Amino acid sequence: MHIQYLRVGRLETNCYIVCNDETKRCAVIDPGADAARIIDAVRRSGCAPDMILLTHGHFDHIGAVRELLAEFGCKLAAPKAELDFLNNPHRNLHSSMSGEDFVPFAPDILFEDGDTVEAAGLSFKALHTPGHTPGSSCLLCDDVLFTGDTLFAGSAGRTDFPGGDPAAMRASLRKLAMLAGNYQVLPGHGPFSTLEKERVENPYLEGAADA
Repeated sequence: MHIQYLRVGRLETNCYIVCNDETKRCAVIDPGADAARIIDAVRRSGCAPDMILLTHGHFDHIGAVRELLAEFGCKLAAPKAELDFLNNPHRNLHSSMSGEDFVPFAPDILFEDGDTVEAAGLSFKALHTPGHTPGSSCLLCDDVLFTGDTLFAGSAGRTDFPGGDPAAMRASLRKLAMLAGNYQVLPGHGPFSTLEKERVENPYLEGAADA
């Protein structure tokens, strides 16, 4: 497995292309904008996408979904508790923060906490981590944790948008802090980190496992 990423859109969302070197297939996580750039990167990767996975439904994480579905004919997997965000431009902030028309789309797979989504011959385990949005989820694949807008390097996701919940966010951060072992942390925005480093240095995560 190898992972490529692009920072897309004006909010510089991290879009990940997770390639399986054996199957020559890939999964795309959070294609938030700049569809042409993502499509070009996928083609250059030499891997064909069979799944798009979403960590949550905010506009800056879903903005290129329709174009990728049309281009590649792949499937879409999203958190079940996030379905309302995917179809509501007010809740997913599209109406207030994007000047483009919004057309709802339907996921092929709706996952919940503990579910495993098979994509590109890889297994992605879903961890429901509400707080930023009701359905926000992290995706665990091998030793990599895709944290969306729940956990960042040195910080955590905002809870002041529609559907945000500070108490739920604190519980979600405790859940991540208590994961056994160490993982690469690949967040929805900003630099990468490791879970071990965040346990020690992140003020939002420090001591969370003991709370």
